[in-house]
Amino acid sequence: MEPRRPRPRLVDALGFERALADGHEAVCLPGGRDWLLLGLGPDPRGLAGRLPAEASVRYLECPAFIDQAGADWRAAIPPTWRRVESFDALEGVNILAYRQALELFPDFWAPVMAGLLLPRPAEALAGTVLVPDVPGSLLYPALARAFALEGLAVRAVSREGLLDCLERERPRLFFSVNFQGLDRFGQVQALLARAGVPVAAWCVDNPFHVLSGVRTPAWRDLRLFVTDDWFVGPLRAHGARWVEHLPLAADAVFFEARPDRPELAESLLFVGHSAFADKGRFFAGLRPDPALWAEALAMLGRGQRPDYGWWAHRLGVAALWPGKAARRVGIGAEEAGLSWRRLVIAEAARFGRLAVCGDAAWREYAGPAVTYLPPVPYGTALAGLYASARAVVGAVSPLLPRGLTQRHFDVWAAGGCLLTDATSGLSLFPEELTRPVTYARARDIARLAREVQGDRPGLVAAWRECIATRHTYRHRVRRVLESLDGAAA
Repeated sequence: MEPRRPRPRLVDALGFERALADGHEAVCLPGGRDWLLLGLGPDPRGLAGRLPAEASVRYLECPAFIDQAGADWRAAIPPTWRRVESFDALEGVNILAYRQALELFPDFWAPVMAGLLLPRPAEALAGTVLVPDVPGSLLYPALARAFALEGLAVRAVSREGLLDCLERERPRLFFSVNFQGLDRFGQVQALLARAGVPVAAWCVDNPFHVLSGVRTPAWRDLRLFVTDDWFVGPLRAHGARWVEHLPLAADAVFFEARPDRPELAESLLFVGHSAFADKGRFFAGLRPDPALWAEALAMLGRGQRPDYGWWAHRLGVAALWPGKAARRVGIGAEEAGLSWRRLVIAEAARFGRLAVCGDAAWREYAGPAVTYLPPVPYGTALAGLYASARAVVGAVSPLLPRGLTQRHFDVWAAGGCLLTDATSGLSLFPEELTRPVTYARARDIARLAREVQGDRPGLVAAWRECIATRHTYRHRVRRVLESLDGAAA
């Protein structure tokens, strides 16, 4: 029995060593003697043996693959095969594609595959914005209303329906929240680039957490918007070519809120989840560095923030992409955020009346002064809670060093009053508005709740005007369109 031949190995586009597997798949087989090979794989001689003897063969190969494959691999390519750098996808030849090619060098192969899928891009420009079809999304409906006010129709498309759309027309923009609708190897991005449609990705959460699942360097070519401007510099340092700060905002429907829960009139209200969806899977096998954890908890008690930047610095992590380093940093910030929310709830309860609205995990913190409320739908139901409470207590996640939450906009738009923890992201608003409602230490919440009551009507009115005139989703989508038009000029 012959010994098993060791698998050839090379370094992929992200710098990781990978073993090469055999295997090609048919893209199209119309018949005839003309063949086009998209990637040769680890064994060109073996591949030649599987083609018809009379085959006339051309091949397209990634230069990085050729450079690493070695002299023996290059010598195994039949001398009659002709290397090409481009091809016409409509010429009707037999096409085979190396299965592993896209995973190894997606920045090279994704545009090639896009050319196969969309050989002749549509020329007709449409006044539409494409967004991914995400059932139950909180932001896309608000964005759709905002884009409509700017004269653009929003169309939600599935991955399967995207190609059909691009064959008929060229939309003005593809707008994604947290890379939704895109894929980790950049195929959708390449298809949209082929169609001449700019792609904007708005990271409303930690961008490096979003990027931790992305396997192509092509994300650096996207128009990136971030809600937390702390990430602008690090993203550029990681190769992003276009990054802009775009804060969260208020949906117009919150301005229509009315108090509908009179039992909350003298109560503080905390709204939020104890964890984001799939947290356990996202951070599988990770836990905060034990040597730093006690220090982080002490900081929370002093009103300091052991945020994402702090954890990255203390862990000595500079490269947050590619790989899982971003999550190794993030687990510390995430667990510190959970401890912070627990502390905020405990101290807010000292006011005497506190309602906590969120997932069932908060029930264990419900004492005599705490009423648990199950989650309510985002929109009018939540706006009614905000408008009804004496004050809403906010807590910003340390995953966003200079971040704000949706509550910084929605509570005031609904006519409520927000008590917010101190984050440098508050510099977005006038200092005379933030100073009366900001706490640094959780133990100051009850006192602040009493002090703010005397000037509450005036504060609410001033905040509502500020949000309405500067911080709605219409303001944000207008900024997106202006930025993209400026980039194209």
